[in-house]
Amino acid sequence: REEQCYVDPTIDSPPVESCPKCGGKLVGSSDVFDTWMDSSITPLFNSFWERDEKLFERLYPVSLRPQAHDIIRTWAFYTILRCYLLTEREPFEEMMIDGFILAPDGKPMHTSLGNVVDPLEIIKEHGSDALRYYAATCKLGEDNPFRFQDLVRGVRLMNKLWNVERFIGGLLKEKPDEAEFHLTDRWILSKYSRMVERATECMNRFEYSGAMKEIEYFMWHEFADHYVEMVKHRIYEHNDAAALHTLYTIGLGMIKLCAPFLPFITEEIYHTVYKKFEGEKSIHVSRWPETVLKDDDAEHKGEIIKEIIAKIREWKSRHGMALNVPLKKAIIYGDVSCTDTIESTLNIEEVVISHEPREVTKIAVPVYRKIGPHFKEKGKTIIDEIKRNGEKVAEEMEERGYYEFSHGGDAIRIDREFVEIKEEARENLLKAGDVFVVVEK
Repeated sequence: REEQCYVDPTIDSPPVESCPKCGGKLVGSSDVFDTWMDSSITPLFNSFWERDEKLFERLYPVSLRPQAHDIIRTWAFYTILRCYLLTEREPFEEMMIDGFILAPDGKPMHTSLGNVVDPLEIIKEHGSDALRYYAATCKLGEDNPFRFQDLVRGVRLMNKLWNVERFIGGLLKEKPDEAEFHLTDRWILSKYSRMVERATECMNRFEYSGAMKEIEYFMWHEFADHYVEMVKHRIYEHNDAAALHTLYTIGLGMIKLCAPFLPFITEEIYHTVYKKFEGEKSIHVSRWPETVLKDDDAEHKGEIIKEIIAKIREWKSRHGMALNVPLKKAIIYGDVSCTDTIESTLNIEEVVISHEPREVTKIAVPVYRKIGPHFKEKGKTIIDEIKRNGEKVAEEMEERGYYEFSHGGDAIRIDREFVEIKEEARENLLKAGDVFVVVEK
């Protein structure tokens, strides 16, 4: 009977008072089964084998066996063998083998060593999402020392996510309709779509650390740091429908992507910002995000715009200027689209496109890894010469393909492979990829 399946013979009374054949007293067995005797049929138990035939046919074989690498010989092999002998079918479709979390010093955690990290204390101080973030960054199949700094990083990521989503939520009066996209919208949506593809591929291979890396980088360094700043003027000044739709699409997509790793903060964001528009009762029963569009041309042009804005921001910071301090003029040497985005994002009065020759100085710098092994004891002399006469060396390299100088009565020749030619801009000439920008205060 089912109620007799699980008994402790050292405590539970026998099902009958005495043996029905001999009348003898029944005593519980003190022998212990190999623990794998029961655990080796967990797929059968979980799929209601011998209890519900219809349900068993629906559920068996199960889709996944997650386990650590230390019990492959026992749990995994025992399960495969025993379930196959009983059903003539494999017990699961795929296995996911994870590693151990070690102490911060890389040693196994043991109470006797005093190096055990208590997860309850971690949750109490940082929250469970931060601990889950750390777990998601651990590469599958490898042992990982516990890293307290990753908890801090997880908290910072959640703060960033919360602030971005709160910004989006503050703009929404209704669910935005689709509109004709601006170049920067197509740029970020194409980058987003490719990230969704890569993250989904990682998830399908159980490579959660790869998925988390893709999601985190895009959210922080593409969406929050760049696109959100680029579209603020379109939102505040024009209530731009395409910008609102793009923010909504990516904002919702980001919490869906993060939901398996950060379930609590994503659920809170969903209920605060998106539920009234989406209708699903929880982020965790919503559909996984899909790609929106792919546009190689928009990605290329958008990256140029992003790089120009980033370089001018760096220039402002280097000169102790607040990022919102207005600039009189920026001259861009090259083909650049959407100068209005650059103007509005950086508070520049005028952006001019020019195809005139740009003012740069070419300087040769030594390639140390090649000079030393080739010239040996003369290496220092050659490096000093290149550093002293970088412009002259670069000029002769481009004209003749080599540079010669005399030292101690000897003529020394330096070929092109021993130097790298770099373009050095004047103080207010910035290089953004293949584009140059002159900034005027």
